[in-house]
Amino acid sequence: MNSSAIELEAAVSAWHEAIDAFCRLQDVGFVESGLQGSKTIYTGVPVAVLNGVIGKRRKPDVEEFRAFAQKFQACELPWSIQTRGEGAESTSIAGLASEYGLTQCTNLPFMTTRLEAIKDLLFEDERVVVRQLSESDSELYNSTLAAGYEAPEHVFRRLSAPAILGATGMTAFVVECAEVPVATSFGVVRNGHVAVFNVSTVPEYRRRGYARAATQAVLNAGFAAGAHTALLHCTPAGRKVYESMGFAVSEEWLVYSRG
Repeated sequence: MNSSAIELEAAVSAWHEAIDAFCRLQDVGFVESGLQGSKTIYTGVPVAVLNGVIGKRRKPDVEEFRAFAQKFQACELPWSIQTRGEGAESTSIAGLASEYGLTQCTNLPFMTTRLEAIKDLLFEDERVVVRQLSESDSELYNSTLAAGYEAPEHVFRRLSAPAILGATGMTAFVVECAEVPVATSFGVVRNGHVAVFNVSTVPEYRRRGYARAATQAVLNAGFAAGAHTALLHCTPAGRKVYESMGFAVSEEWLVYSRG
């Protein structure tokens, strides 16, 4: 395995550790790992990618996926099956997913970048402030996150709970303009990596650099905590922003969910 492949596997492992840590902070959350490189996660959050079966290796074991998928037959929350890369095994996983009604397949780029220094967050508008949050900011973070994703506030309660905002290695940020919260971000530091999550911007404040500032705040905090690499999954809307910040796609993941 060459150095690039080793670095990628380390980044993927750090992502899994970040997700596992979040699951274990939930009163209903759990993680179960199989011997063939797949696992189940359950967070209780009504978001498909935060519940389901995930492949930790590039070549998924279809039968282990099948055994884990059976555990979600009666799941009332949205859930998904996720794999790394494509190939014959992924074709078989697609067939398995369809058996459970997970017929929508989405590409989810896994992006990484090396961290070399803390970068300044400079805005000409002095009213713009990037602020790190604490447990007491749970309601503020929840409402801003919901507004940014244009979803009901109850969806994000578990993502913004005080126990999450105050957890070791986890850091939340809000960007404010004239004291109005306009963007969010969240970082989890594990094994020299910082995983970036929950980057959102309130619709009427988009395209002003606030998401970039929120992301950079996570990278700076991660670097200060000893991280050498940042990682994230991106959406089509955010990909160009992340690329302009130095992120590059390391591999594509496939997510099967209900349409």
